Amino acid sequence: MRFIGDLEDSRQAKNFSAYLLVKGIETQVDELEEGKRCEIWVKDEDQCVTALADFKAFQLNPSDSKYSEAVQQAQVLVRAEEKKRQQAQKRMVKVSGGVLPKRKPLTIGIIVICGLVGLLTSFGENLGSGENARVKYDDPVYRALQFVCLSEAGLEKELKSWSGSNPNDDISLRLASIRQGQIWRLFTNVFIHYGIFHLIFNMVWFFQFGTLIENRYGTSKFLALLLATAIFSSLLQGIVPGSVGGSVPFLTAGGYWISAFGGMSGVVYGLFGFIWMKSTYDPNFGYRLSQSTIIILMGWMFFCMLPVEMRAGIGFGSNVANWAHGVGLIVGLISGYATSVIRR
Repeated sequence: MRFIGDLEDSRQAKNFSAYLLVKGIETQVDELEEGKRCEIWVKDEDQCVTALADFKAFQLNPSDSKYSEAVQQAQVLVRAEEKKRQQAQKRMVKVSGGVLPKRKPLTIGIIVICGLVGLLTSFGENLGSGENARVKYDDPVYRALQFVCLSEAGLEKELKSWSGSNPNDDISLRLASIRQGQIWRLFTNVFIHYGIFHLIFNMVWFFQFGTLIENRYGTSKFLALLLATAIFSSLLQGIVPGSVGGSVPFLTAGGYWISAFGGMSGVVYGLFGFIWMKSTYDPNFGYRLSQSTIIILMGWMFFCMLPVEMRAGIGFGSNVANWAHGVGLIVGLISGYATSVIRR
């Protein structure tokens, strides 16, 4: 702040302060000596030259009506600014500490569904029964939720009209279940998780991001974002050739031709990307994504892109649906940026 002068009349000081406020110059009036003298301070030093010139003009004619008339205009501005501040406070969402907002039914519902599916499929650790149960993938819940699942008879029927060389990389065959009207398979595989760690890791991030977005924008818009990230991430992971990281279907011991990928990671990266863009480009979003969160999630995504052999050396040699991660992130980034620009 910068001191520009003082006045003996407090009423005149308030009139002059109101006049400057209407011009877009914020001031602070300090009453000294029990109201006998008032100091005028300008908050933005870059505006001091203009404010000082106005102060000299005011001293020459303090009774000019434009100063008294500015009081009412300044009051309108103050009330409008207070209203904006209150609205901004309502939009702020606590994501750590204190009491979390209550409006998060879809977030909690998704977490419950993932937990139930995990229990019904033994968290992907025992999908079937008997010897080598881990590779059978014949659990009925798992089969009902996967991206593609054809019985032996269904696969033979599809192959009759197929003329390619490798059925595992044929997009039409990979979409066979969906072409038959089983549209839910475009997104239900996100409920499947492979191990308790996989489930917990995804649910922790999903709860944090999902709570923030659902409370900020409502359940219906949150659902639209969930479906967009789940569908696009699953679709690309399901149709991309295995040579470049796609999920290749295979025959189970029970005779089902089925894909084997899942998890909420693609959705989590979509929510992460959405919040990243909103916190960067939408000043009314009310939340700033920390640099540590960005580093952790982006670092994890690139780590998962390393060859399996390299990751196996440090104890993480599982296959990862990298296309789902990447596409989910892109959908979230585009959604967050586009809605920020439209709003602005």
